[in-house]
Amino acid sequence: MPIKLEHTTERLTRRTGLALVNRFGDTIKLPSQINRAFPVPGSNRGLLASDYVLTLVEMMIDGAVCLEDVRLFQNDDAYSALTEREGYPSSDAIGDWLRRHGGPDGERRLWTLMSNLLNTMTGGSGLTLDIDGTIIEADKGDAEMSYKGVRGYHPLLGACTELGLFVGSRFQHGNAAPQQELVSFIQQCEKNVPGRFTTIRSDSAGYNSALINDCVRCHRRFTITADHDTAVMERVRRISRNAWKQGRNPDGTETDYHVAETVHTMDNTAEAFRLVLKRLRRSQQADLFDGNYHYWIVATNFSPNEKDAQAVLDFHNGRGEMPACRTGRERLIGELKHHYNLDHLPCGQFAANGLYFTIGLLAFTLVQLLKRHYFGDDWKRKSIRSLRYYWLHLPSRIVSHARYTIARVATSLSTFQQLRAIYLQLLLAPAPA
Repeated sequence: MPIKLEHTTERLTRRTGLALVNRFGDTIKLPSQINRAFPVPGSNRGLLASDYVLTLVEMMIDGAVCLEDVRLFQNDDAYSALTEREGYPSSDAIGDWLRRHGGPDGERRLWTLMSNLLNTMTGGSGLTLDIDGTIIEADKGDAEMSYKGVRGYHPLLGACTELGLFVGSRFQHGNAAPQQELVSFIQQCEKNVPGRFTTIRSDSAGYNSALINDCVRCHRRFTITADHDTAVMERVRRISRNAWKQGRNPDGTETDYHVAETVHTMDNTAEAFRLVLKRLRRSQQADLFDGNYHYWIVATNFSPNEKDAQAVLDFHNGRGEMPACRTGRERLIGELKHHYNLDHLPCGQFAANGLYFTIGLLAFTLVQLLKRHYFGDDWKRKSIRSLRYYWLHLPSRIVSHARYTIARVATSLSTFQQLRAIYLQLLLAPAPA
C-alpha cells in the first residue's frame, strides 16, 4: 500500500525518555554545581556554564556526533517544553566556550564536580583501580603522532572496576609516553575517590620502579603486565621444568597453557616481587626472544597465601572487569569512545578537545549513576545504546496547559508504567546517597 507523507505542526518529540536524564540532573542540583565550578559570564546576558555543559551532555547521551547536531535540539520545541528549556546555545557559541575554558584547569573543575558525585552517590572500600590509555585518531592541526602510527590524542583513564565508573582522566597529546607520570595520575584518581583503592592493575606501561615503589609505600597490592626484557626472560629460563603446572579455568577444567612463578626485583625497587607466568606452546615458528612458547607475565606483590599463581592470572585477566555488566576494561573504554561518539573530537585546539572529552566522561557518569539508582539490576548490564533504544528515544505528543504539561507517550502500557515510576521517583524522592 502506498504511503502518503504529510507535515504536522503538532508538538512531537522522540526524546521523551531523555527527560529522565534532565530530571536526574535537577534532582542532584547539577546545574548549580556546574555554575559554581566555572567562572560566571562576563555579560549579564551571557549564558551560564551549565547551559553549555548540559547541552553537550544531553547531545552525547542522545547520540550526537558533532557540535552542529545541537540544531536538532533547537528545532525540537516539544522536548524544550518537556524540560522547560528556553533555548540552546549555537554550535559556534559552544565551540567558543570550549576554547575559553579548555585545558587542564577546565578538566580539574569538572573532575571536582564528578568527584562530589562519586563520593556522595557510591560506596564501598577495598576497590580496584585499572589504568589504561586509549588513542583517539584526529586529523587536527595540533594532533601529534602516536605510538600506533596515527595522529591524534592519547587520553589516560582510570576506572573503578567494582563501581563500573571512570574515576580519573588526563587528556594528553598523541605522542605522550604510555608510562608518563603514572604515579601522579594514581594520586589524582585517589583524590577523586579517597580511601577506596587497595589494588592497582595496569598493562606493561605500569611496569616501572616508580609505580611499584609507590604501591609498596602506600601498602597497595598490584598486578602489572611485565615487560619481556632481558632480566625477566633470564628469570623465566631458570624456572625448572617440574615447576610448571597445568592451568585451569575458573570452573576447574584444564586449559591449553601451564603456569609457574618466580621472584624478581628491579634495580630501583625497594622490595622483590613475584612474577607469575602463563606459558602457551607456539603452533608456528619459534620466537627469537621467547623461543617455542608464548609467555604472558604478571608482576604482583600478592602473597602466595592471598592468591596462588592461577588466582593471580585470573584476577589480572579480569583487568577492568565490571561485575555489574560483566565487560572488560576495553569494552568500558569502547563504550565511552564509540557509543558516546568520543572517537570524534570537534575542535581544532587541544585544550578545547580536552574539555569536550571530559564532558563526555560526565555524560557517561550520569548515565551509570542513573542506571545504578533508578533502573533495575538488569539495566546495569546494558549499554547506552540499549538505553536509547528502550527508554530515551520514546515518542510522545506534548500538550501544554496553564499550570502543567502533559507528555502523551506512545509505547506499551508496561513500558509506560515503568517510565512513570522512574520519573515519579526522580521527581519526589530525595537525591540518592
